[in-house]
Parts: sequence; structure tokens; C-alpha cells
Amino acid sequence: SATEASVIDTHPLFGPSVHSLQGQRMAITPGRLVPGSNWLQWLCQMYRGAGMMLLETTPEDHDRVMSVVQVLTHFSTEVLGRTMQKLGVSIDETLAFTSPIYHLELLMTARHFAQSPDLYGAIEMSNPNTPQVVDAFRAAAEEFESLLLANDQDAFSETFQEVTNFFGPFADTALRESTYLIDRMVERS
Repeated sequence: SATEASVIDTHPLFGPSVHSLQGQRMAITPGRLVPGSNWLQWLCQMYRGAGMMLLETTPEDHDRVMSVVQVLTHFSTEVLGRTMQKLGVSIDETLAFTSPIYHLELLMTARHFAQSPDLYGAIEMSNPNTPQVVDAFRAAAEEFESLLLANDQDAFSETFQEVTNFFGPFADTALRESTYLIDRMVERS
């Protein structure tokens, strides 16, 4: 080690476009703390003073959860965008037929590709759990592919219900919150 200094890893769980730190989340991983130092307490006090919510974690837990929060989310968005490109989809034509849900999904997909490939590549390639996430994504896509191509509504419904059960009460919360977002988006149109 090049230094005996305290090491505290931080990961802001928000991007540079936020307008306030109030209510934003910051993951903190105390790496190495010099005995008798109060750097961790000082840092936490500073962040909390700015209105941030702190999440103390380990590097392993951070990487495991971020493989879903970031890698799975970014990967699925990239696959969606690439699929649309390969299909030769006319964005303007789809917007003429858009539903509010598709519009929101399209906004999020295009927003992703309006940003830095270096950032997203680094995030996805550096997470040690990326191979497992990509494999699970591929397996889930193949499972739904087989259900659709078999034209098996009963098996589709059963699988759909298994995923619904996985989400539990959050499914109803998500329905309410996303409906609110969609209503606000429709009002702006």
C-alpha cells in the first residue's frame, strides 16, 4: 500500500444532472480506517448535513446489488435499443402509434444512448457479477421466447404470475407510482 491513510469508498447513487443533494443516496464502504481517526464520522456528518441518505455497505454487497440496479438495467436497455435498430424501426412511426408506456420506455432507452458509452461500458464491464446477470437475462429471454412461440397462454400466465408473486406488494406500489408518472407525462403532451 502506498499510504497509511484512511480509505473510505463512496458511490453516489445519482448522476451529475441532479439539481440538489437533498434526498439523494450515497453508498459508503469503509475500506481502511486509521485507528483513532474520525474521518468516517466526519464524512457521514457532511453528507447527512447536505441532506443525503447514506447506505453503509461492503464492497461485495455493493457489487451484488449494483449488478441488478445498474448492470441489468443498462444491459436490458441496450438490448432493447439494439433490437429496435436491427429491426429498422422508424422511431417517428412508432411515436405516431405510441401508448404512454411505450413512450416512457422509448424515452428511457433513447436517453441511455444519448449519454457516454465509456461510462456505461465501464460500469457494466467492471462489475464482477456481470457474467451471472447476463446469463440470467439470456435464460429469462429464452424462457419467454419458448412460451410465446409455443403459443401457450396457460404456461405464459403461470410464469407471469410467478414473477408477480416475486414482486409481491411492490407490484401494486409500482403500478400506482408509474401511473402517476405516466399521467404527468400525458399532461405535458
